[in-house]
Amino acid sequence: MAKDPSKTEKATPRRRKKAREEGQVAKSPEVAISASLVTVFLLFMVYFPYAFKKLWGFYVAFFSDPFYYLPSNSSNSFWEVLKTLGYLVAPIFLPLLVVGVLANIAQIGFLFSPKTLMPKLEKINPISGLKRIFSLKTLFELFKNLLKLAIALTISYFLVSYLLKDVFKFATTSISTDAYTLLKYTLIMILGFAALSIPIAGLDFFFKRYEYEENIKMSKEEIKEEQKLYEGNPQIKAAIRKKMREMSLSRMMAEIAKADVVITNPEHYAVALQYERGKMHAPRVIAKGVDKVALRIKEEAKKHNIPIEENPPLARALYQSCEIGDFIPEHLYQAIAKIFAKLYREKGMK
Repeated sequence: MAKDPSKTEKATPRRRKKAREEGQVAKSPEVAISASLVTVFLLFMVYFPYAFKKLWGFYVAFFSDPFYYLPSNSSNSFWEVLKTLGYLVAPIFLPLLVVGVLANIAQIGFLFSPKTLMPKLEKINPISGLKRIFSLKTLFELFKNLLKLAIALTISYFLVSYLLKDVFKFATTSISTDAYTLLKYTLIMILGFAALSIPIAGLDFFFKRYEYEENIKMSKEEIKEEQKLYEGNPQIKAAIRKKMREMSLSRMMAEIAKADVVITNPEHYAVALQYERGKMHAPRVIAKGVDKVALRIKEEAKKHNIPIEENPPLARALYQSCEIGDFIPEHLYQAIAKIFAKLYREKGMK
């Protein structure tokens, strides 16, 4: 569970990254154990007949030599035994090693965290130790281990019960028959453990995921502090944005002095246009705004004696289709041309 009741929010990506760097991940050792048991069963099914044949051939060759007891040959005999055992054992341990590594990689990916190797004082703190003893994790581990013990005892009981029926026959049967019987029960035992370890591994994995998510939860204050640390104080950022808007507005108001006309919707919209004949292919929007900004544009226009034309549909169309610095679109050429023609007539221009 979350260590602090105030930690009710899901961890942020940065918190997850930090937890991973510290070696705090959702990993279940039961997954690797289950995968190893399944691998052992498959190896016994596929590899054991070959290994048994190889071992039997070595046994016959070794003990058929009457001189193997001689001291002069003891060193060679020892290394021969060691080499043969190595050949037989390596094909078993290497796949188990690979499966164990892959089972962990499948859960957490590639991870090397030196911080997990550092000693932690909290681990020797008696108060922390008592908390761990009476934690949900400890209760789950106890339940899991009792379940594994019950499964092991159940499988062992039935195997031994069946095996005792045949144990008295061992004296009357051949060694190969006895070996086959033992191998059969060994395979049944491994298969039983492997099959029953899969649901235990699944249960443990989901509990580890749940426990991990609870442990890395954050409080609302921690999320705010993280945002301040990595993204800056929201209040400062808001103040900066406000200042930038004010500066942008001041620059735009300064440009209105260059305008040739301001198109308005009397109450809401205002768009200032500039057109230099012979230099521009079409009028250009140098200022626009709504409500209070529109009112300021009209005031600046009056201050510089710039004509103000009331045309609500055209003002809305210009505001919605153009950004500051854009030339007006072609479909508005005719409407704008009429306004400029009117202005030229009033000024006595041709």
